[in-house]
Amino acid sequence: MTQQDDGTGREEHRVGEPLTVPGLTSVIARSVRYESPRRFFTNGEEHAESEVIEIDVETDAEFYIGGTGPALFVGDVPIVDSERIGDRRYRFFAPASVALKAGAPVTLGSAGSGIPVPGPRSRLRLQWSDER
Repeated sequence: MTQQDDGTGREEHRVGEPLTVPGLTSVIARSVRYESPRRFFTNGEEHAESEVIEIDVETDAEFYIGGTGPALFVGDVPIVDSERIGDRRYRFFAPASVALKAGAPVTLGSAGSGIPVPGPRSRLRLQWSDER
């Protein structure tokens, strides 16, 4: 008799392969004005903003942490709205109303269904581009 396997079994632990957050190699922020406002959620409330901060980051490895996504911490501010834009490259989005200071420490972490968690500290500081 054959056994059914629907793929919902417990995933085996990968010995010697701890789930780690990659390190940051570059971080550049810029202010962008969107023609169609971008949706954001703050404290469970949806709002739209045309003035947006885009932060492009490059990492030293891919972000592979199952069931989570990347979170970028600028100082104490977590930013979880992101998209992958290339190999080891991600773009984070924040409303322009969020105060992000040039020179603030930047750390990559993880976000899932709970509170975002910072990863190892980075030596990088937020730099702003004059490009629009």
